[in-house]
Amino acid sequence: MSCATPPGPDIRAAAGLANAVQFHTESLPADAPPAGNTLDLPAAVERAVRQSPPLQVALAEVRAAQADARQSRRLLNPVLNVVFRQPNGGGSTVIETGLSADFLSVLQTPRRIRAADNQLRAASARAIGAALDVIADTEKSYHTANALRQEVALLEQGAAHTDRLLQLARRRLDAGEGTRLDLATLEARRAETRIDLQERRLQLTRERLTLARLLGQPSGETAWQQSTPLPVAAPAGPEADWLAAALRNRPEIQADRWQLAALGDARALARLALFEGSAAGLDAEREGDWSLGPSLAVPLPLFDWGQARRAKARALAIAARHRLTQTVRRTVQEVRQAHAAQARLAAAAAQAREQLTPRQRQRVELARAVYESGQSEITPLLLAELDLQKAQLRTVQLELRAALASTELRRASGGAAAIFKTTTNSQKQ
Repeated sequence: MSCATPPGPDIRAAAGLANAVQFHTESLPADAPPAGNTLDLPAAVERAVRQSPPLQVALAEVRAAQADARQSRRLLNPVLNVVFRQPNGGGSTVIETGLSADFLSVLQTPRRIRAADNQLRAASARAIGAALDVIADTEKSYHTANALRQEVALLEQGAAHTDRLLQLARRRLDAGEGTRLDLATLEARRAETRIDLQERRLQLTRERLTLARLLGQPSGETAWQQSTPLPVAAPAGPEADWLAAALRNRPEIQADRWQLAALGDARALARLALFEGSAAGLDAEREGDWSLGPSLAVPLPLFDWGQARRAKARALAIAARHRLTQTVRRTVQEVRQAHAAQARLAAAAAQAREQLTPRQRQRVELARAVYESGQSEITPLLLAELDLQKAQLRTVQLELRAALASTELRRASGGAAAIFKTTTNSQKQ
């Protein structure tokens, strides 16, 4: 029989953090100290993990499972019975004493220990999953806020271009070279750009507030300088390596496996339910002289043979097996979807950045030169400006989607440790 419980979750290794995560016995503050003016992604992730109430809840559940594991190693206290009887005809009082212990609990102790240890391992895996969820949510919020900031800058730049064109159109109209149609078209374009800008600014504000909550400072300032750019790159290895890493490291799969093992032990314990209430001990009686002898109490299975408990334990084990299959299938799907999305979105973002945007910019320059020379109306230039802005916004959105797919791939594969192992294996090959 082991005298030590299994260790708790190693979140630092699984999540790739620099330091271990501390378990807080007191509630976290509603507003933590501010994060500073400059915020890079590693610092944001580290802070979010340390300020996460859901992760602290998961760690508390690990502590509860550790307590259960320690309790499973303790024998039940013996029961002392003392009875005083007064004979009907008088005489000295008869004293009966008995010291008994639950005989079945002794037989069940090894199985109970294994079941509790497996429950502890399952709770530890769930805590690692909670940490990976916090990291993924923080990365997604950080990247989304970063992309929205770029979109706001592009829309502001487009609004400035529209204002300059509007001034030029007014001067041309005053000089008798332009038309009122050009002026009305530019004014409508400026109004549309300002509406789009207000919508993007609102989205940016909402995303920054989400990020502030994840960082533990929902009431704090959100005007950070985000120094980490959007990661736009193809996956580091082939799909097969990512799938192997996911099946090996995904905490949800590990938790389901340990839960299934614990239910297997519970099913074995249910087979002994017939003998619950059995006790063995010593009985002593004093009626003049003391007499001492062993005692054994065994229930008679007249009404309950434990069949219902066995059926329930079997049903729970069957459900756990199906749940494990479901988790494995979902993991494979998520890894394959994220891997394909990251590869294709990274390629599309590179094509938009290196081919589409430069050609649209060249088109704008040509249209501007023709318009400023008085050889065309404002419509071709506005269309070229609009298409350039769409291309720039589309590039940012493709880069954001590629970055989010990268985060989803890391989460689906089990975290930073899985990525390191996968990358190492790919490099060896």
